[in-house]
Amino acid sequence: MNRVLSNKKIIAIFILPTLILYTIFVLIPIGYNVYLSLYQTDLISKNRFIGFRNYTNLISDKIFLQSLKNNGLLVLGSLIAHLPLALFFGNMIFKKIQGSHFFQSVFFLPSVICGAGVGMLFNMVYNSEFGIVNALLKAAHLENWQHAWLSEESTVMIALIVVVMWKYVGYHMVIQLAAMKSIPTSLYEAAEIDGATSFQQFTKITFPLIKHVIKIDTVLIITGSLKYFDLIWSMTKGGPNHASEVLATYMYYQGFRTMKFGYASAIGVVLLVLCVLVIWIVNHIIKTEKISY
Repeated sequence: MNRVLSNKKIIAIFILPTLILYTIFVLIPIGYNVYLSLYQTDLISKNRFIGFRNYTNLISDKIFLQSLKNNGLLVLGSLIAHLPLALFFGNMIFKKIQGSHFFQSVFFLPSVICGAGVGMLFNMVYNSEFGIVNALLKAAHLENWQHAWLSEESTVMIALIVVVMWKYVGYHMVIQLAAMKSIPTSLYEAAEIDGATSFQQFTKITFPLIKHVIKIDTVLIITGSLKYFDLIWSMTKGGPNHASEVLATYMYYQGFRTMKFGYASAIGVVLLVLCVLVIWIVNHIIKTEKISY
């Protein structure tokens, strides 16, 4: 086996099919998208080369800037909601509380439901007339807190962040729980003998030893928050008055509603650059070392 793995030609043969597929379905579409962003086109009539005008137009596009701001709010809200909650619930289940397998399944379940289905569900939950949120507020005699949650500019982003948290916190919890389960139990046994509390075990053993996974999970949370589409489109379509517009929904709107595919491609390139930039920043902020037990 070692002889086979040391043969570069054999390694290249095994990698080649995946590399071909990656090139066809990832690299070529990215390159074509960058190419389209330099043109004014509706993909029907002849393309007209305009250079970087699509990108300069983005700078003065108030809706694009609003989309960028909303994406920033989603990233911040997702980080605040997902990382602490996923760590908390993951550590609780890791400690093998009663019914831990049941709770693990319950928390993970929303993440396997399609975004459009979740959007339709929460459209009813947030409904101003018969939605359960306003009904609970009324039952608690908090009528002043009732809102048309998805129809008011001041509340729509808060409502969306809550839905995103509900859907994905279990997904990130499972990732971090898997990392916790890879830690040798002998470390915890030794810590208990030394009289370490549960909090001390978490801060001195669990957290440092899953830091590399938290780093990966942070990248997944941020890049996922930048690319949200189906959930938001099925709930608000970017409304009201573009108050919940994000880069992905605005890109779809420009491409398939106004047929400005060159402009939509420029938004797509900006989204790609932001995702790459996030990965670079996280890699430089969160430093991890190779772990050996």
